[in-house]
Amino acid sequence: MSQLGFKINLAKCVGCRACAVACNAELNTVNGTRYRTVIEKQGGTEEEPKRLFVTMSCFHCEEPACLKSCPVDAITKDENFGIVLIDQDKCIGCKYCAKVCPYGAPRFNENTKKMEKCTFCVHKVLNADRNALTGSKPACVNTCIGKALDFGENVGNTGTTPDEFASRDYTNPSVTFDWGWMEPW
Repeated sequence: MSQLGFKINLAKCVGCRACAVACNAELNTVNGTRYRTVIEKQGGTEEEPKRLFVTMSCFHCEEPACLKSCPVDAITKDENFGIVLIDQDKCIGCKYCAKVCPYGAPRFNENTKKMEKCTFCVHKVLNADRNALTGSKPACVNTCIGKALDFGENVGNTGTTPDEFASRDYTNPSVTFDWGWMEPW
């Protein structure tokens, strides 16, 4: 099995939130649930202030806590590419998945009363049989103006995580952080 994952270059992210807007538009979540957010962190000193933007969504973990917590087996992990999906026909909206996800990925949709999350734009990145990549990228990646967000196969789980990022040991998220010219903080 191949594992798709995100690559995030924290030095390139300017906090424009184009990735979040593209996600909303692609998955028609404008009036509903938001699957991608950008967190702003401030640090440093008065003389040398620092600002960091971290784009967050589902990291399609190798060991997804959400999948293990679902009492009705509505959450699955694609056997070919590791994409974690929620079956809307099975979901009962119990919110167990949201409680155990260390990255806040599953979100409750007030309109449907069900859980939703990033699908990695599965409709774009995989063919109809879901057995091959199409060569397309998720909407968030295509829209990133600073080229801070990318994705690929077997990106791993590397790079120093931003402060307050949950321990990788819990779920082994499929995300690599690159700090570029910046020092991790």
